[in-house]
Amino acid sequence: MEIRCRPMRVSDYGVVESEHWTSADQVAEYAEHQGIASMLAFAGQRCVGQLYLQEYDPAFIEPGGWIGHRPWANFQVAEPLGLHGRYLTLGCYHVGWRPDNSKDESLWGQGIGTALLEAVIEWYRGQAAIDGLMSWALVTGCKGLLQWAGQMPYTVYQRHDFREIKRVTDPRLAEDITDIDPEGAKEDLALLRVMLLSAGRPAR
Repeated sequence: MEIRCRPMRVSDYGVVESEHWTSADQVAEYAEHQGIASMLAFAGQRCVGQLYLQEYDPAFIEPGGWIGHRPWANFQVAEPLGLHGRYLTLGCYHVGWRPDNSKDESLWGQGIGTALLEAVIEWYRGQAAIDGLMSWALVTGCKGLLQWAGQMPYTVYQRHDFREIKRVTDPRLAEDITDIDPEGAKEDLALLRVMLLSAGRPAR
C-alpha cells in the first residue's frame, strides 16, 4: 500500500475522521499556534489515518485523559521533566477511522501508523520553533491494549531515535483497562514511557 501524508487542513474538517475536533475553527487554532494540527495519511484519495498533536504544557489537565474528548493524558503526571522550549506531544493514531467514526480494522498492521510518525518527524525537522517531539508509550505494548489506546509500541519510537526520559503512571488507565489485557494484568498496565526526540538540538 502506497501511503502519502500531509498536515490536516481546515477544509478537511468533517471530510476526514474528526472525532477529536470540535470545529473547523479548532483545527485552524491548533494549526496557527503549533504550525500543525494533525498529520493525515492517504491511500489514493482515501484518508486512512490521522495522528493528533498537541503542544506540551506541564500544567495541562484533560478531564477523562485518553478516553475524554481530546486524546491526551494529564501532562502533570510526568512532571518534573525539566524541559525548556516548545515540544509537541503525539496523541492517538486513528488508523482506519472513517468520517462517521466507524473503523476499517483491515488497515491495522499495514504500516500506516509508522508512516504517520515518520511524516511528523520529517515535518518537525523543518520547524525551528519546535524543540522536540514527545511520545507517551505504554510499557507493556500488548497488541489489544495498543489498539484500544491508539498507540504505537515503544520499540517503534526507539527505532526512530526517541529516547526514554521517564516512566510515569496514569491512575485513570488502571481503572479503564483491566478487562482489555487480563493476561497482562500482573504487569503495571498504567505505566507509560515518556520518550523524547530532539534531533540533537540543545534545549533552550
